[in-house]
Amino acid sequence: MSKRTKQVIFPLLLVVMLLLSSCIMPTATEVVEETDTTILITDVIGREVSLAQPATKLVGTHNPTLNAAVVLGGGGKYLVGFGNKEMSRGLYEQVIESYDDLPQIGKGSTINFESVVAAGADLAILPERFQDTVPQFEEVNLPVVVILDSTESFDTVKQTLTLLGQALGEDERAGQITAFLDGQLEKAQTLLKDTEERPSVLFLGASSALSVAPAAMIQTSLIEAGGGTNAVVGVDGTGSFIEVNIEQIVAWNPDVIWYPAYSDYTAEDLINDPAWGSISAIQNKQVYEFPSLIEPWDQPTAAVALGVDYALHSLHPDLYDLDSLMQDVDAFYTLVYGKTFTAEQLGIK
Repeated sequence: MSKRTKQVIFPLLLVVMLLLSSCIMPTATEVVEETDTTILITDVIGREVSLAQPATKLVGTHNPTLNAAVVLGGGGKYLVGFGNKEMSRGLYEQVIESYDDLPQIGKGSTINFESVVAAGADLAILPERFQDTVPQFEEVNLPVVVILDSTESFDTVKQTLTLLGQALGEDERAGQITAFLDGQLEKAQTLLKDTEERPSVLFLGASSALSVAPAAMIQTSLIEAGGGTNAVVGVDGTGSFIEVNIEQIVAWNPDVIWYPAYSDYTAEDLINDPAWGSISAIQNKQVYEFPSLIEPWDQPTAAVALGVDYALHSLHPDLYDLDSLMQDVDAFYTLVYGKTFTAEQLGIK
């Protein structure tokens, strides 16, 4: 083969080999598999909700429900619209940067959907009790997940955190916080295992001293987890306090009375009222404000774990003293917000 022939053939062979290689070997884009990031959630009322990706901007109209977003975000990371901020000051002012600038969107019949759209939300979260507003959010093309069941229990709290954790891609954090609640419940159960004394407790509502917590409320779960029994019998209700008369309360004759820190009355009001004078809790001055001043520990939120701790300390201080209580309080707030609060800030005596 002449030198000139080689000069012609070899380049041609090289071109042919490159062409064959491009046909056989896939390109980089061809070998990459597409990942399906769709999140499918079945909410507490049985609706199937599909999210193309984890939500990043939330609105809601119910404070205990929104608390799950604050907890999972360690502050205001996910919130762009709030139902009623005035009912949630205290903790939120300390853990949500620029809380005053967070827009209120209203609640119930007063929801401002123009504000909802302007906030740029990509998800609304609601309790079961507000499920009738779901279609209104859907009309402005905003996905909705109903995350808080009306039947209140510790499992309800864990379910709420788990569902929202799925929607936000915060499954691991939701697991850590639900594990903390489980840990406090297990601790209380262990400390109480040899205790037969179970004081009867009356848990009153905030707006009226004649409203009481029936069985299907988180307050009953707190009483029982703390080593007591609910004094209320023969009164049914779901998700709300029930109004009764003073004669009924006298007949129940509770050993201990708890009332929320956000109440319209005080322990002194009850102790100094002659109508309450024959009740054992009044006579023995066993009337206590249930913490805390910065956020309620008696609502279906993650902080109910601390409600378990306070209930145990209140009813059985010999088993679980104030120092032990504050250690667990510090552990919770460090886990969730990376900070702690003093007993004085919390209103614990």
